[in-house]
Amino acid sequence: MELPSFIFPLLKRFRLPPRLHWLAANLINPHFLLGVAGIITDEQGRLLLFHHTYRRSHPWGMPGGWMSKGESPLETLEREVHEESGLHVRAERLALIGVTRDRPKFEFVVCGKLVGGTFQASREVDQMGWFEPDQYPALAPFHQHILQQWREQPNHEVGWYEAPWIIAHPR
Repeated sequence: MELPSFIFPLLKRFRLPPRLHWLAANLINPHFLLGVAGIITDEQGRLLLFHHTYRRSHPWGMPGGWMSKGESPLETLEREVHEESGLHVRAERLALIGVTRDRPKFEFVVCGKLVGGTFQASREVDQMGWFEPDQYPALAPFHQHILQQWREQPNHEVGWYEAPWIIAHPR
């Protein structure tokens, strides 16, 4: 079912609670949504993370967003980072492909480098930071899983992951 184009700006402006958001996504689109998450590193191996205004429990995470029709995963990462932060990145390669079984989501994880721009806060991102692997802020378990898979993946091979959105950890 094709949604009218005015729906998407409304959904961005008037955010639904997460459970309602995903319920609506499942009802509106019986197919997978295509997302992109970015692993953007600098010369020192630090990871670029964004503080997302719409995430309640784990606001820090990898940059990314939803793919637009006719767009490649690499183009999506470059566009989303610029829209959300004013920064310019060069997407270099596809690193992982994965699914989230409890969400209608198929995701491409793309590696890239910062090439310019000046950070500007937006409605979606109000801070950015470069973090060493042992100094990451609290990340959602889903992002932790992706980063672990990426670190274990041989260079320049494309890996696969499957992870629930919420990963239960034994206490």
